[in-house]
Amino acid sequence: MIIDPDFGLNDSQPNGAQSLYRAVVARSVLDLFGKVIPASEQDEAQLARREALYFLTRERGAWAESRRSLCDAAGLDPDDLRSNILRVLAGREIIGADHRSTFGGIDAARELWAAEEAAPARAQKQRLRQKAAKLAAPRRNVKASYSTIRSAVLPLLAEPRQFRDLIHATDGEFGDAAIRKVLANAINKGEIVRNAENHTYVLAAA
Repeated sequence: MIIDPDFGLNDSQPNGAQSLYRAVVARSVLDLFGKVIPASEQDEAQLARREALYFLTRERGAWAESRRSLCDAAGLDPDDLRSNILRVLAGREIIGADHRSTFGGIDAARELWAAEEAAPARAQKQRLRQKAAKLAAPRRNVKASYSTIRSAVLPLLAEPRQFRDLIHATDGEFGDAAIRKVLANAINKGEIVRNAENHTYVLAAA
């Protein structure tokens, strides 16, 4: 299919007010497909091209609402305009004697459109990578408080246990030094006793 270079902007005879609004729509088409400009102005032109792309192609949201409002004021069908723009972005030709000079930026517009179309997939892929990295990251050890360690260790001494038994029973969660500190303090307070012969700890008799 070949697209007429006026994109349907001249299908009907507009009144004075409609002519003004159609000129605004036509400007957005030129911003999107217009010829590449000098490097000194490329940033500004790229921004204009991107905003024109949003205005002419977005299916919903503020840009789509803006297109519908402006097209209504211009006496144009906003969906037909969008369809014509999408066909060109998808590779259809534009006819017309001067279309090559007027619409010399079609390739740039198509590259921008391709990048916009690929953006959601890239974002999803990035989110999946971040999620996988988070799951694969080693868990950070949070240092338990003394009272937490004491509450976990002393009840285990209702029966005699060696130090290694305490490490095993707590899954090595607290570390040797922290458990030794609890044991030493409990011995000093008379809460537990240590059997030097078999190296076991047990709660002191009441």
